[in-house]
Amino acid sequence: MKIIKGIFTILSWAVYACIICYLLIASPMVAGYRPVVVLSGSMEPTYHVGSVIYYKQADFADINVGDAITFRAGENSMVTHRVAQKSELSGTFTTKGDANLTEDPAPVPYENVIGKVLKFSIPMAGFFVGYSKNFMVIGIMAAVIVINILLDGISPEKEKKKRKENSDEEKQT
Repeated sequence: MKIIKGIFTILSWAVYACIICYLLIASPMVAGYRPVVVLSGSMEPTYHVGSVIYYKQADFADINVGDAITFRAGENSMVTHRVAQKSELSGTFTTKGDANLTEDPAPVPYENVIGKVLKFSIPMAGFFVGYSKNFMVIGIMAAVIVINILLDGISPEKEKKKRKENSDEEKQT
């Protein structure tokens, strides 16, 4: 029983460490930044595949040539590329991925811009975050914590105390 309890104690500490990491990754949201996972290599070497980057809504005037922006490209996809040109007249941006040889074919209207990207990213964190969306992983993590709590309730000291109380009751009868 002691070995099982030890294993679940170690596993629960690992789960708590994961929860702390998730909270740290999400913490910029308090300041209005939204995390997004980099899925392609178009922004290498600035933002590596699997990195978590953060963007925040920005006014047209606050976005300049050289800034990375995240924008809607189609109904359900987002792209993060760097502004190569800014057109004040049409309110659009010409963008290009850092690893791409050419600019993107269509200018991005400001209405499609979701936000300006921070220069800061967390490499490889996107792979870690991907697990947080898996219900089986969440269930296993919850089960580890619950089992550890239950095992803590069945400590050897409590078992000895119960045995002693039972033996004392038998002696009295």
